[in-house]
Amino acid sequence: MHRVLSTLKSFNHLGFSTQLDGINRLAFTHNERLAALKFSMYCQELGMSVYFDRIGNVIARRDGKDNSLPAVVIGSHIDTVPEGGQYDGLLGVVGALEVVRHLNDLKLITDHPIEIIAFSCEESARFNVSTIGSKYLCGLLSEADMKNIIDKNGETLLEVIETMASTDSSRSSFHDNNNMKAFLELHIEQGPILEKKEKDIGIVTHIAAPERLKVTLNGITSHSGSTPMTMRKDALVCGAEIIQSVETIAHEYHQDGIVATVGGINVSPNTMNAVAGDVTLLIDIRGINKDIRDGVVQKIIGQIEFICSKRDIEITIESLGNDTPIALSEKIADIIEEKVMHQKLSSRRMFSGAGHDAMHMAKFCPTSMIFIPCKDGISHSPSESVTEDQIKNGINVLIDTALELASASTKL
Repeated sequence: MHRVLSTLKSFNHLGFSTQLDGINRLAFTHNERLAALKFSMYCQELGMSVYFDRIGNVIARRDGKDNSLPAVVIGSHIDTVPEGGQYDGLLGVVGALEVVRHLNDLKLITDHPIEIIAFSCEESARFNVSTIGSKYLCGLLSEADMKNIIDKNGETLLEVIETMASTDSSRSSFHDNNNMKAFLELHIEQGPILEKKEKDIGIVTHIAAPERLKVTLNGITSHSGSTPMTMRKDALVCGAEIIQSVETIAHEYHQDGIVATVGGINVSPNTMNAVAGDVTLLIDIRGINKDIRDGVVQKIIGQIEFICSKRDIEITIESLGNDTPIALSEKIADIIEEKVMHQKLSSRRMFSGAGHDAMHMAKFCPTSMIFIPCKDGISHSPSESVTEDQIKNGINVLIDTALELASASTKL
């Protein structure tokens, strides 16, 4: 465990906030790219072939006994939200490194080659679009898409990645998308279920996926003292009613696996003595059933239109992305459960409410995720916390599962 903890610490020096104790590795910033470089150096030290693809993913390969066999791929992401936690994404990257270190320690050569990946830009914090690195790897992100993905500073994704001179734009991976045997991702749960149920390991069966909306409300900015209450077009009060309605609708469909959040708000002119004329809301709606989620989205849109019509506020509603919920591999879940039992640990099959790179990889190969608990279910926060034993449990299950998958006798 000393090696694992030391490696985690070496990454978390990059972007550590001494004021809030959070981690700041926003996608494609200096600290995030340094972390990508550090990962590539660790891989090279392990004797792996390494390169950066065009979008900034770091992909490393350990040869197997038969390199014509499809690769077993393991990985996660290295970017964080602003003032994020120390384990979200990074645990899966360090876990992937530990799989290869374990094989090297034992001088084992697997039948199938093994690839490990540190994905870029999994978080939506910079571009309001998530899992960009895995979308690109899986051929789900075109150059035209990159031109239309813009951060809050007005930079397009295409402009940002064109500054990364170290990337290789001639290929996206050592393999094509039809040559992956399996994908595994270790991750903290980012929710309270495992801790509350006192389970050591979560075996993910489905990944919920979001549809994200940007709602722009245009009222009239006016003086707060001289504008009568009956003559106002207050975009902020309209936004407040919308926020409450989103929560109410999400509660109605909670038993169907729906959650909805208004997580971003921008108000203009944002001053005490003015009626707000313009408001922008960012809404995140997630579910494990696409039809139900899409129905909830339409219900929310209908309620927004009703509220704005009632208040005489102009609206623009823009979809920022519409990912598809996905089922993961039952066969790999069975293997994970077997490894958990062998180690005398407890487990629970569950769905992930958060999106992950695994949801794109699952479209091309059998895919599964291993969760470990996190304290109070807190993530995307400096308070994100896991124990050494929880890390050890997750990595041991990851190693055992990867070894099983990398055997030619294991069929999926």
